[in-house]
Amino acid sequence: MSSMTTQGKCIVRGSINHDEYFFVDEITKPGETKSSKGHASRVGGKGANQAVAIARAGGHVQFYGTVGKDGEWIVEEMKGHGVDVSGILVGEEPTGRAIIQVSDDGENSIILFPGANHSDIHETHKASATKWFPGATHLLLQNEIAFTSTVESLIVAKDEGLHSVLNPSPMFSKDQIPRFPWEKVDWLLINEGEGNALLRGLSSDPSSPDLSETSIIQKLADIPAFKNTNIIYTLGSQGAMAYIPSLHSANTFRAPAAQLRGEVRDTTGAGDCFTGFFVAGIMQLDRYTIGKEDVERLLEVCNQAAGMSVDRPGTIDSIPTQEEVVSRMAKV
Repeated sequence: MSSMTTQGKCIVRGSINHDEYFFVDEITKPGETKSSKGHASRVGGKGANQAVAIARAGGHVQFYGTVGKDGEWIVEEMKGHGVDVSGILVGEEPTGRAIIQVSDDGENSIILFPGANHSDIHETHKASATKWFPGATHLLLQNEIAFTSTVESLIVAKDEGLHSVLNPSPMFSKDQIPRFPWEKVDWLLINEGEGNALLRGLSSDPSSPDLSETSIIQKLADIPAFKNTNIIYTLGSQGAMAYIPSLHSANTFRAPAAQLRGEVRDTTGAGDCFTGFFVAGIMQLDRYTIGKEDVERLLEVCNQAAGMSVDRPGTIDSIPTQEEVVSRMAKV
C-alpha cells in the first residue's frame, strides 16, 4: 500500500462532547455502586471522533458542530488534531457530555447527554449563507445531533452536489426510520444491530427476526430507496461486507478483519476509526468508476486501522495515523 493524499474536503456535521472515562474491572450492574480504577476527561462524540480519524488518515476535514461556553478547550484540542474548526459554533447550552465505563476486557457502557449538540444554531446561520458547505466534496453524518439537523444537512448537501456518507449510530427511532430520506445517501455504513433495526423499521413486518449479514444486505438492496446506495456492513471480528450496486454482477463481497497484534483494551472508538478511514479513502476514488478492487483494498485498510485502535485505550487517542497503518500492513 502506497502513501495516499486525499483529494477534496469532507464536512463532518455531527456531535462533539466532553467525554469522561471511568476505568473499572467490570461494567457496573443496575443497583450496584463501584469504585473506578482511573478517570480521564477527553474530547469525544461520534462526529468529533470520525473527523479526527479522517484527519489522521490524511484527509482534509472541516467539522460542523456546536459546543457551549464551557467547550473552548475542546475546540483547541480538535484544532490540534488537524481538524478545521471554523465550523464549530458556540451556543448557549452546555457542551454535550458522555459518561463512559471501560472494563478490563475492553467492553464499554456509555450514557450521553446531548447538550449543545441538539442546538439549531447551525441551521439558523445557514439561512444567511449563499452556500452552506462551500468548497466541500463530501458530507459525513451520524445520529448524535437533532434528527431535523441531520435531515436538513443531507438535503442541502445533495443540492450542493456533495457525496454523502451516513453512519446512523445510534440508529434512528422506529418512527424516524420511515421518514428519513434514505435515497439521498450515497454510502451507508452500518453494523449488525443497526442493519437489523433498519430492516425492521422499513419492513412491512417489524416483528421479523434478526437475519444473517448476507440476508440483511440483500433485503436492504431490494428496497427502492437503496437502489443506488453503496452499503458497508461492519462485522467486528468477522470483518466487513460491501454491496456496491454499480458493479452489477458480484456486487456483494466480504473483506476479512485484520489480525490483532495485542490484546483488546478498548473497543469504544473502533467503529468511528473505521468510518473516518473509510471516508478519507473514498475521497480519493472517482465515484463514477469505483471498482471492486478499490473497495476491497479500502476495507482492508479500514479493518486494519480499526483493529489497531482496539489494542489502545481511549477513542480519539486510540486512532492510528495513516503512516502507522501503512507500516503495520507492510509487515503482514
